[in-house]
Amino acid sequence: MGIRGKYTIALPNDPAQPRVSGLIHDAADALVQVYGYGQVGDLLNRAASLNDLDQSTRIISRFLDDSTKTGAIPLTAISAYVSSMETTLYRSAKFQLGAETKAVDLAARQFAKDCFFLQTSVGSFVAKIEIPATVLRQPDLLGTPQLDSTEVTSSLFAALDFLNDRIIGSDVDFDNADTLANAISLFDVELLTSIADVLLEPEVDSIDFSFEFGTRIRTTSTGWLSADKRSRLKDFVVFVTEQLRGEDSIDVVGSIVELRSRDPAGDRNNIRVVANFHGDRTFIIATLTNVQYQIAVDAHRNKRNVRLVGRGIRLKTQVRITELQSFE
Repeated sequence: MGIRGKYTIALPNDPAQPRVSGLIHDAADALVQVYGYGQVGDLLNRAASLNDLDQSTRIISRFLDDSTKTGAIPLTAISAYVSSMETTLYRSAKFQLGAETKAVDLAARQFAKDCFFLQTSVGSFVAKIEIPATVLRQPDLLGTPQLDSTEVTSSLFAALDFLNDRIIGSDVDFDNADTLANAISLFDVELLTSIADVLLEPEVDSIDFSFEFGTRIRTTSTGWLSADKRSRLKDFVVFVTEQLRGEDSIDVVGSIVELRSRDPAGDRNNIRVVANFHGDRTFIIATLTNVQYQIAVDAHRNKRNVRLVGRGIRLKTQVRITELQSFE
């Protein structure tokens, strides 16, 4: 944007004034354009949630292809779209909730289940999905913020827009630092795979997306999906899968922030540690044996750090250790 040095963005101080949510959303969007989703994407999602929660959000997908000119669409194409979009909504909610628990999985599945497929329009085939206004997570005393359906949908739009703009619509290197940082902040492997299916599985020439947040509309498009663009998106999925699942040498020291043992007899106990990981404050999650868990309890009681060594999966806000090689 040509900005040099320090700058400020003025915002209204009275949230009751008309159009305040739009102004804040525009400011957050401008910051995303400067710094990327990896830096301030969450700010944009929270700005989207300032819309009236009494209003539902809509995802409108317009399919452009020789087969959709009459307003119809091949059964295989719409079946692939509906199936992959349902999975994408579920994965998007689960990714934003940011934990691997039964309660999170149930909340994400209920979110996808509550969405409605609306009537279509004549012309190029148009699919409309209504996202109900719901709160998926309440704030807690530990500082975890509220998460509502609008934020999940806003994050999904950002992920789609990133793929359309930076992957399908450009030839930027996959290992570009900004590209990888944005990818880590926008999706995990499962969410990326399901979004790619939304774009590729219907096998149409182009898909235009409109996300309606109250009175605000955000749009993104695949453009013409040539064979080369389809191949590039598939290659990006493979690349990100290797990056997000390639943490083979985790060795961290940190403090315990959560202990959970629901089935002591089963020798499977969960621990969450906060540690410095590649320069970032990161939550590390691991499953411990009963013997290891007792060490963790003693360390937590005596306010001592623990060390974890192993292999794992890097997610948006945490690393899950899948193979714990050492715990002390």
